[in-house]
Amino acid sequence: MSTAQQFKDLGNQAFKENKFEDAAKFYSQAIELNPNDHILYSNRSGAYASLSKYEDALADAEKCISLNSNFAKGYQRKGLALHYLGEFEKAIDAYQQGLAKDPNNALLSEGLKAAQTELQGTKNNPFASALKNPNILKLLGILQKDPRTSAFASDPTFMQLIGLMIAQPQMASQFMQTDPRIQAALSVIMENPEAQQIFFSEFAGKMKKTDGEKKDHPHQQSQKMEEEHTQAQHEQEQEQHHHAHSEQSQQKQHQQPPPKPQPQLEEWEVQKNLGNEEYKNKNFENALQYYDAALQLNKEEALLYNNKAAAFIEQTKYDEALEAIEEGLKVLEVHSSFQKKAKLLARKAKIYSLQNKFNEAIQFYEKSLVEDHVQSVKDELKKLQKLQKDLEAQNYINPQLGEEANTKGGDAFKAGKFPDAIQFYNDAVKRNPKEPKYYCNRATAYMKLMEFPNAVSDLEKCLSLDPKYVKAYVKKANCHFVMKEFHKAKTVYEKGLELDPNNLEMQQGLEKVKFSILQGSGSEEEQQQRAKRAMQDPEIQQILREPEVINLLNDMKEHPQDGLKAIKQNPSLAAKIEKLIEAGVLKTG
Repeated sequence: MSTAQQFKDLGNQAFKENKFEDAAKFYSQAIELNPNDHILYSNRSGAYASLSKYEDALADAEKCISLNSNFAKGYQRKGLALHYLGEFEKAIDAYQQGLAKDPNNALLSEGLKAAQTELQGTKNNPFASALKNPNILKLLGILQKDPRTSAFASDPTFMQLIGLMIAQPQMASQFMQTDPRIQAALSVIMENPEAQQIFFSEFAGKMKKTDGEKKDHPHQQSQKMEEEHTQAQHEQEQEQHHHAHSEQSQQKQHQQPPPKPQPQLEEWEVQKNLGNEEYKNKNFENALQYYDAALQLNKEEALLYNNKAAAFIEQTKYDEALEAIEEGLKVLEVHSSFQKKAKLLARKAKIYSLQNKFNEAIQFYEKSLVEDHVQSVKDELKKLQKLQKDLEAQNYINPQLGEEANTKGGDAFKAGKFPDAIQFYNDAVKRNPKEPKYYCNRATAYMKLMEFPNAVSDLEKCLSLDPKYVKAYVKKANCHFVMKEFHKAKTVYEKGLELDPNNLEMQQGLEKVKFSILQGSGSEEEQQQRAKRAMQDPEIQQILREPEVINLLNDMKEHPQDGLKAIKQNPSLAAKIEKLIEAGVLKTG
C-alpha cells in the first residue's frame, strides 16, 4: 500500500509539472497495486483528459464513481470528459448528480453552466444537431465499410456535406450534381436497405420541392398523382358538406326559437357590479361603498372581500387591504373553494410585494399556486423571485470586502489550494462584479484544475469589462492552445499583440500556434477529435455554409490549380480557407 502511495505521489508531482503522460503511467502503476482506491481513478481521469484521451478519462471517472458514489469529484471528472466528447446532455446529468452529493461544489456548478451553454448552442444550430444524429452516424458507418466510399467517408469535409444536406435540404440537388462523392454515396445507399431507409426518413422526407426542379422518380410521380387525386376528392366532399351545411343553417334560422331571457341578478350582485364600474372609473371610495352594500346582503361571498382589497390597494391602504383578505379567508374556512382561496392568497401576496416584504409575498404566491395553478400567478412569482435575487446581489456588493476576498483567494492559490481559491474569487466577483481582475484570477485557478472552458468564460467576461487587459489575452490564448483550438488561439494572440506588440509571451505563443497548425498536432485520432470539435464552432459552421466556400472545395477536387487561382484572387475567400486549415477542418499536403 505504501508503494501505491509512492506512485500516486509521483503522479501528482508529474501532473503539477504538466507531464500528463508520466502522470497517467504513475497512476496506472498505483492502480495495479491498489485497484480499489477511487481517488487514483479520478486522478488518472484528469491526466487522460489533459492528453485529450476523453474516452479513457470517461471510463476512469465511471470506475471512480462505482467505487465511491459519494465522491463529488468523480462526477466532475465524468462531466468534463462527456463535455469534451460533445455529449452535453450526459455531461449535464453527471454534473447534476454530483451537485446532489455536494450542492456547494463550485467546479460542478461551473461545469454544469458551461455544458448547458454548449447544449443550448447546439440545439440552436441544426447543422451541429445533424452531425450528432445517431441515424446519420449509422449511415456514415455503412459508407465507411463499403470499398466504394470507405476512402472518403471518414473525411471531415464529407461529414460536413452530409450534415449540411440534412440541415439545409434545399442545397441537396447542388451537392448531388457537383460532388462525385455524394453520387457514389447515393449508389451505395440505394443498394443497402438499411441505409436506404435511414436516407429517406432523415433526408428525402425533409426536402421541399419547388417548380422547375428535377422531376420525381416514376414511383414518386404515381404516388404524388394519387395524393393529388385524393386531395381533390376531399376538397369536393368538403365543398358539398359546406353547401349542405349552409342550406341547413338557413333553414334553422327560421326555425330557431327566440333567445331565453337572462336570469335576474340578485341584489348583492347588482351592488357588486356597480362597485366594479366605479373601480374601473377609479372612483375607489364609491366602489368600496357598493362592495360594503353587497356584503350587507351576502356576507358569505369571499370574493367581495377580494374586491375590497383591490380598491384599498389602489388607495395604498395596505393594512386595510390585508384585513379584507383575512375576512375573506375566514369565510372560506366554512365555504371552501380552491379557486377563490387561490385568488385571495394571490392578492395577499401582491400586497406584501407592494410593501417590499418579498419573502412573505413569495410564500403566499406559492400557497396560491397550491390551491389553483394559474399562469398569471406563476408569472408574478417568477418576476418577484428574480427581483429578490437581484436585490440580494445588489445588497451584497461591497468593493472593500471584494478586495479582501480576492486577497484570500490569492493566498489559497499560492498554497496550491485551487478549489478554495475559486470559492474566494467567487465571493470577490459577487462583491464587485465589475472588477475585471477577479475574473482573470479565477480563470487562472480554473486553468490549474484543467477546467479550461470555465477559464475561457471568465476571461471573456474580463475582456468585456476591460478590452485592454493584456494578461487576459495571454491566458485566453493559452487555454485555446491547450484545448487544441489553434484557430481561436491564433486570433486571440493577434488581438493581444495589437495592444502590446512587444509582449514576448504572446509573440512566442503565436509562433508556437503557427508551428502546430503547420505541422499538425497529436495522433491521427486526436486530430480527428480536434476537427470534430472545431465543426461545432459557430464561426467554422458559418464558413462551411457559404456557397463560395462549398463551390471552391468541390472545384479543388477536380481542378486544384483553378481553386488556388480563385483563392489568390479573392483575399476574403483566402482568409476563410486559412481559418478552416487553422481549425484542423481542412488539411494541407
